[in-house]
Amino acid sequence: MSLSVTIEELESFNMDIRTSYKNNNYTISVANDILENKLKTWTEQYEDVFYLIDENVYALYKDTKLKNIHSPIVVTGGESFKYASPLMNTIEKLLELGIKRNSLIVVIGGGATGDAGGMIASLVLRGVDYIHIPTTLLAHDSAIGGKTAINSLHGKNLIGSFYRPKAVIYDLDFLYSLSNDEKLSGFGEVFKHALLLSEIEVESLMKVTKDSIEIKDLTEFIISGIKLKMDIVTKDEHESGSRKFLNLGHTLGHAIEYQYKIPHGQAVMLGILFSLYLSNEIYQQDFDLVKYYNFMAHHGYPVQLLQNMNEDDMIKLMQQDKKNHQGDLITFILFSDTNTLTLTDIKKSDLYDYLRRIKETL
Repeated sequence: MSLSVTIEELESFNMDIRTSYKNNNYTISVANDILENKLKTWTEQYEDVFYLIDENVYALYKDTKLKNIHSPIVVTGGESFKYASPLMNTIEKLLELGIKRNSLIVVIGGGATGDAGGMIASLVLRGVDYIHIPTTLLAHDSAIGGKTAINSLHGKNLIGSFYRPKAVIYDLDFLYSLSNDEKLSGFGEVFKHALLLSEIEVESLMKVTKDSIEIKDLTEFIISGIKLKMDIVTKDEHESGSRKFLNLGHTLGHAIEYQYKIPHGQAVMLGILFSLYLSNEIYQQDFDLVKYYNFMAHHGYPVQLLQNMNEDDMIKLMQQDKKNHQGDLITFILFSDTNTLTLTDIKKSDLYDYLRRIKETL
């Protein structure tokens, strides 16, 4: 896969990326300091606008970037919002406030807020318009493509829908207030996109972040990742083909995230490392696992979980993965060669051995 980012685009830091579906297209706007103007352009088209804002984001920005937003619905922060009870409480609040089918919902927060907020928009009154304002590095991935979801007692993102926003406004100013945990989580998806694009791209990303991960160094890779995802989801919106490749690292990653309650992108990084290990074992690839392991460890990813994880727990959770299509098989996204991804079904008994053996490899 290859997508280019021009010097002019990087210098302007002001991009509008338009989807190319047959209908109902929307624009992803990416730049610094664009929230106020872009938001006004949208909200003045609606009589009623309802804001759903992550409590942590609101606490940080209520007196600055969000000062013109009055009486928002402030929702619980992060992953805790992605469950049935807070979702239904928020829907009931919107109904109490008199939301109508011609109203607009504005969802402001990270990936979890966007996932649940988009699902709320798809459900209330059988669907109202919404726009997403991502505030994290992680959300540069999750805000694109119209997937909405909440978690189940049985695993991650098992309840959801496909529902396109009217727009995505990605104001890069939000990224400079991220905690280190949030930065590491978002970088996991940046790393995934680079790996999907090419070996050269991921080497370039690792070079500029070899000492530390700085937001100012990631703009080129953020834009490339958005373009890559847009290219894929426009061709395969409902994940019947190539969109599944965007789940690289997510089979084990979701299991680790759910079991050990670590941030999504950090778990995905561990899942990517396991997928590269499987690519070496099953397709005789030559990925340098030690290089990637050391890179992740240097930046503080919890790589020790790959050595401490319980194989039975991981397999039980991976059996719930949405990519699976046969009872005794668990589906992974692997590299059959350096530039070719493939869906690979692995027997549970074999997977148990791979999970055990990677502990000896690292």
